[in-house]
Amino acid sequence: MAKYRLHHSLGRRHVIRHLYFWAKKHFSDQKICPHQKVTDAMLVALLLSRLVFKHPFPSIWWNILKEDRPGLPSYTQAYTRGIKLLPLLEHVASPAQPCTEVVVDSMPLPICRPKRTHLCQFPGAKWGFGTQGEFFGYKLHAWVTPGGQIVQYVIRPANLHDVTVSYELNLRWPEFEGPTIIGDKGYCCLGYVYPPKKNTRYDTGWR
Repeated sequence: MAKYRLHHSLGRRHVIRHLYFWAKKHFSDQKICPHQKVTDAMLVALLLSRLVFKHPFPSIWWNILKEDRPGLPSYTQAYTRGIKLLPLLEHVASPAQPCTEVVVDSMPLPICRPKRTHLCQFPGAKWGFGTQGEFFGYKLHAWVTPGGQIVQYVIRPANLHDVTVSYELNLRWPEFEGPTIIGDKGYCCLGYVYPPKKNTRYDTGWR
């Protein structure tokens, strides 16, 4: 994605055209049914253009786009289709690369102070526990190479256990050519290399 970070001085049409040419390489450029108003490639280009111009509100940005393109679908339809295309976009944005070792870990993403949780309306936010204690929000789970490069990540509610979410990351394990997964004591289960506990009676592969 780095080569497609466009200059902010470019016009809106020029930015969308560049993003559309890139999206055609990875997404379908044909309408699936007669009543479909835009192809998947054009929809991705239109949605990504908001990030180039750093517009904070997706619905308002979509209304701005509809002023130049009256034939666009409603924002609700575009949002629903965009959610379905998000897994493929994440796969394209973070392509798999051969790895011999990866480190799996998580970090808390609190969204508010504990006394304000009853006012929070973030979808999916839950109470969770980290090394610093309880917090309200989400957790970032990631695979990191020994050199510090993030190869894949997911953001999930804070109440999910690290091992549960790590199984979701492991779905792409064959794409990275089967690396050795190293974790801390929170990942003490089969398939991981982790530091042994004091009462461990079997080899964990740590040494």
